Amino acid sequence: MDLLAGDIGGTKTLLLRGRWQAGRLETLAEVRFDSAAYADLTNIVGEFLAGVPVPQSACFAVAGPVRPARGGGTQARITNLPWELDSARLHSALGIRRVSLINDLVAVGHGIALLSPADVLTVQAGQPQVDGMRAVISVGTGLGMALVVPGPDGGWVFPSEGGHVDFAPLDEQQVRLREFARARLGIDRVSCERLTAGPGLTLIHAFLGGDAAAPQTVAARAAAGDTLAGAAMQLFAALCGAVAGDLALTCLPFGGLYLAGGVAQKNLSLFRAAAFLDAFQAKGRMAGLLRQVPLHIITEPRVGLLGAAGYAARSAGGE
Repeated sequence: MDLLAGDIGGTKTLLLRGRWQAGRLETLAEVRFDSAAYADLTNIVGEFLAGVPVPQSACFAVAGPVRPARGGGTQARITNLPWELDSARLHSALGIRRVSLINDLVAVGHGIALLSPADVLTVQAGQPQVDGMRAVISVGTGLGMALVVPGPDGGWVFPSEGGHVDFAPLDEQQVRLREFARARLGIDRVSCERLTAGPGLTLIHAFLGGDAAAPQTVAARAAAGDTLAGAAMQLFAALCGAVAGDLALTCLPFGGLYLAGGVAQKNLSLFRAAAFLDAFQAKGRMAGLLRQVPLHIITEPRVGLLGAAGYAARSAGGE
């Protein structure tokens, strides 16, 4: 069965045309587009599919919540992009028999089943359970979370907005960090995403006395031996570890807790170091339980695109 998969974000749109056979994906073409250069998604897809047969099924993973549409199907609005996506309208405009919209973290959850062992780096082996719950936490421009319930064809994946729960300081330094974030951002409530996604690293660096450098600049300075930038990275890792540990306590993912997202993938050594793992396990009486949770980093940056392809195949009854 021929299919189309997309990973749609405010900066870039990744499209994949593939063939699904016997539970495996064969990639026929894959292209990256600058999202802002196009008026809407149909223009990009039309360019991508020019001169080739229209696929039977399509699935687009979107950076934002997906909701039921009034006339049937689903709809979504892309964060930082003036696109209104509607599955029924996409079906009509593109001539594709079945079009699905799913949240980008849901796509990552579906993508786990399509990863090879080389696409995953184990941070903590734990005591894995074959039919155990899985969870995904994505550390990137934002902080995303999703739950993967065991079942056929990779199970069922449920989105969440868990990245927006309240940030809970664990010591006096973190209390001061929360107050700094409130003042700097002009807000009363500080969510975890404010401090444990990419922009949070900029805040942490400034809190420690540095400038408001971009996250990648802070990481580069730390790698070059800058002491203050290194301290910012360590504090950032500890905060991420604490949030990941809270997620693990919430759903007990003995099938594996998977870290995804550009920040995690570009800083593998940081998320394998003691600052992250110690904070992940530091849950008082539950510390022993957290040591049993398998903890992995997804190193394949296309995992969401692969997950969208798998979803397109299954939703159309592909084998």
